[in-house]
Amino acid sequence: MRKTLLAAVLGLGWLSQVPYEPGSSDDAMIRLSWRARGARVEECRPLTAEELERIPSHMQREEICEGTVLPYRLRVVLNELQQVDQIVRSAGARQDRPLFVLQELPVPAGTHHLFVEFIRQGEPSGDDEPATPGYLTLDATIALNPHEVALVTYDPERRELVLTGYGERGSS
Repeated sequence: MRKTLLAAVLGLGWLSQVPYEPGSSDDAMIRLSWRARGARVEECRPLTAEELERIPSHMQREEICEGTVLPYRLRVVLNELQQVDQIVRSAGARQDRPLFVLQELPVPAGTHHLFVEFIRQGEPSGDDEPATPGYLTLDATIALNPHEVALVTYDPERRELVLTGYGERGSS
């Protein structure tokens, strides 16, 4: 055990001395990054007699409800080629947290046609209007210089996907 630990420490020490140089790629980047509050759906059912017996009388209720946030399908088409097609689910043990999107697409510098689609999967319960619309799209032509990053994000005030100005990769 000690020999293995010593070998691991020596190996790690040797690796820390190896110089690292990131690639000198002149590519650009399209980054999709947003947080969305999705529509909630709840299913309620009456408690059975057996379930009521197991619950103390002061904690009993007529029905039990379980809820979740509806997922969205994210599709990204770049220059007429599909790059992303995935379901975005909310986080949390009960899937009741906001939805988060983070995708990075390296692209060659130049002009590109970008189409992004974010579609809710299912219909929300209740009459409340969901925080995020059920169908969002962005259709844009963008020109990127080497090392530039185009950011696609969600604007909650305008309730739409937006393309922000470009900047150098790695800068804030």
